Amino acid sequence: MTHDAAGISGLRGLTRLRTLGRGTSGAVVSLFAADGGEDEQSLLAVKSAGAASAQAQLRREGDILASLCSPYVLPCLGSRAAAGGEQYQLFLEFAPGGSLADEVERNGGSLEEGAVRAYAADIARGLAYLHGESTVHGDIKGRNVVIGADGRAKLADFGCARSVGSAGAIGGTPAFMAPEVARGEEQGPAADVWALGCTVIEMATGRAPWSGVGDVVAAVHLIGYTDAVPESPTRLSAEAEDFLEKCLRRRAGERWTAAQLLEHPFLAFGGCGCDVEAKWVSPKSTLDAAMWESEDEDDATWESDEDCVAERMNALAASYSDLPDWESDDDGWMNVLSSRKPKPPATSCCWSSSAL
Repeated sequence: MTHDAAGISGLRGLTRLRTLGRGTSGAVVSLFAADGGEDEQSLLAVKSAGAASAQAQLRREGDILASLCSPYVLPCLGSRAAAGGEQYQLFLEFAPGGSLADEVERNGGSLEEGAVRAYAADIARGLAYLHGESTVHGDIKGRNVVIGADGRAKLADFGCARSVGSAGAIGGTPAFMAPEVARGEEQGPAADVWALGCTVIEMATGRAPWSGVGDVVAAVHLIGYTDAVPESPTRLSAEAEDFLEKCLRRRAGERWTAAQLLEHPFLAFGGCGCDVEAKWVSPKSTLDAAMWESEDEDDATWESDEDCVAERMNALAASYSDLPDWESDDDGWMNVLSSRKPKPPATSCCWSSSAL
């Protein structure tokens, strides 16, 4: 279903600036300058896919995002078929802070515990909202959480999202997979909680869990078929260590829920603005955004419905990476939207985007 938010319908044109990254489905995410008329210009991200299978997955992602409305979920501003049906595009609010992984890199490879606490609280609030809507994100990690203009962390990239209890292929990024997901058994809300714990480790260390295991196949085996859990950073407080213990329990039914974690002492005062400040001001020129742009492309996500343990481990191992080598597909400026306005909105998100 194509939907078009009011902000998109009022745009006169979009000019592509550069590639920001690549989503779970292989869809390319690009930064665009949006012309709103009367010398008004703002930025937004456009996620586009060309191949039929990628288009289908992107439409599915758009449908999921269209049903969500939370300050902790990156807003979808609309979608459309483009280039005579050869492309499908999602219009997303631009997150000038980049991803949490970018924030870790900007801070020398790790975040102080106060910042980890604040961002983890935002992620937990986003997950509590999703799970209350019977939705599982399926691929929580630093690259899939972005920082908005208000300094708040928002869940992004819903390419692996699914309804609670739904059938179908189980997906995600191997290093952040819960044991039951690595075994191909289930992917419910508890798997997102495990991934939240892994993301806290990533923020505190700059590395994905299990990165110290030299043999990739051994790492995959540890995740799914032993009693091992990711190693906690030694410099974290006792509260943080207890929080991780609640997230990283190997039995899914024993993990705390996202709503319960929000009452944990580690998060009780996190995400309130005391640890992370909003420092970004909407640029007057599209060139002002260069310092926040990410050139990353994410192709480390794996999907399979194989039942064979050996084949599953090999498939996971082949795509395993602690921090992939991201690259940019920037190929210059390109006009993609004519001066004609799109059709009036069929549905709209309840968000009023600060980017438009």
